[in-house]
Amino acid sequence: MTKIKLTILAAILLLPFCAAVPLQAQNLSLIKRLLATRGCPGCDLFGASLSRADLFGASLSRATLSRADLVDADLTAADLMEANLNNANMRNAFLADADLSKADMSRADIRGANLENANLSQSSLRDASLQLANLKCSNLSAAKLNQTDMRNADLTGANLSGADLKEADLSGANLSGADLRAADLSDARLNKANLTDANFCGARMPNRKISRRGCEVNKQQPISSNNYCNYCRPINDWWLNVLRFN
Repeated sequence: MTKIKLTILAAILLLPFCAAVPLQAQNLSLIKRLLATRGCPGCDLFGASLSRADLFGASLSRATLSRADLVDADLTAADLMEANLNNANMRNAFLADADLSKADMSRADIRGANLENANLSQSSLRDASLQLANLKCSNLSAAKLNQTDMRNADLTGANLSGADLKEADLSGANLSGADLRAADLSDARLNKANLTDANFCGARMPNRKISRRGCEVNKQQPISSNNYCNYCRPINDWWLNVLRFN
């Protein structure tokens, strides 16, 4: 190989590393801003290291957090609406009462995370791992959960109406009191799942048959009146502000 070809090859190989330097510096300045103000909506925080970060009530709507490290981070009541969290590491993160509606969490590691009473409506969780996650009373209506690993997850009283659960693994999951009306569970796994009082009216079951279970229940009954979720209440605004600034 000639010297000129070797020079060109070396330049090509070094290009990604050279380009990463200014991007990394920009990323660090945005991380500092986020930690100082708990607000960075629309920011590009690709691959950010935010493990154990205190982001209670943070404003991160439409932010890019793809491949970010959010292990054990506190994102309680955070605004993550339409955020990009694909491939993010969110193991054991605190996301109770967070707004994750229309967020992209495909292929994210969310094992053991606390998502109690969180809003995940119309979010994408394709191929994500939610093993042992706490999703009590969460809103997963119309969410994309196909091929998602939800083994042993707690979905007590969760709203899964209209959700896409094709090929999802719900083995050992607690679905007691969950609303699964019109959900698509084609080829999903439900071995040893707790289905007590779950409403499957109009749902497509793993065998692809349409279920009538729960259709006798008042169709207009809102999920908020579910007895399993009476204890789930959003944090009052005044109390949120007290905690946020202390």
